[in-house]
Amino acid sequence: MHSKGLQPGEELLPENVQRGPSASEAIVSQLAAMGFPRLHCEKAAINTSNTGVEDAMNWLLSHTEDPDIDTPISTGRQNDTKLKPPVDEGLVDTLVGFGFEADVARKALRATGGIIERAAEWIFSQPQDSIGMDLDASSNSAPSTSDQALPNGEGKYKLMAFVSHMGTSTQCGHYVAHILKEGRWVIFNDCKVAASCEPPKDMGYLYFFERIHGDAGRA
Repeated sequence: MHSKGLQPGEELLPENVQRGPSASEAIVSQLAAMGFPRLHCEKAAINTSNTGVEDAMNWLLSHTEDPDIDTPISTGRQNDTKLKPPVDEGLVDTLVGFGFEADVARKALRATGGIIERAAEWIFSQPQDSIGMDLDASSNSAPSTSDQALPNGEGKYKLMAFVSHMGTSTQCGHYVAHILKEGRWVIFNDCKVAASCEPPKDMGYLYFFERIHGDAGRA
């Protein structure tokens, strides 16, 4: 958001480079050692963005019956979309309902074999994908006069709430929220609400901050 365009000493990447999909050799080798055809292993790694053996395995087990599973991998960018399996739009809508962009939701579902819980976890673990998939070229241009007039403000924030997870993994367990209301911390546990004398701030899964403005920053 603060980009000033191409700077002295910087060089733009060429726009005409045609890079084909690339599979992680480490992932492919581990899957191939399990007895899967190498081509299938490469497709599994590519379609899960090389996120790991487990994600690639889930994709592989879900797509062994695909009619194009034995089709050679294209090296041209124009044909990359053929490697992408169809995504359940119902699951996409569910993730969109949680506030994620539709394109990000589709990519996460492809990367995790269509498992919605793992897709949500995948998005949180890769926040750069939730910002935007394809930035417009204008985003690299100098900021407009109106943008330059906006102050950054002081970099001081106050913790207002945090969500904690209780369980062995994100696949199971329970979430509770602590919120600062009228100067005191309150815990929200489903329909139960109570004051929290010593909120476990170091156990948060997700934190919410509010920027402190003006004199409040010096209080």
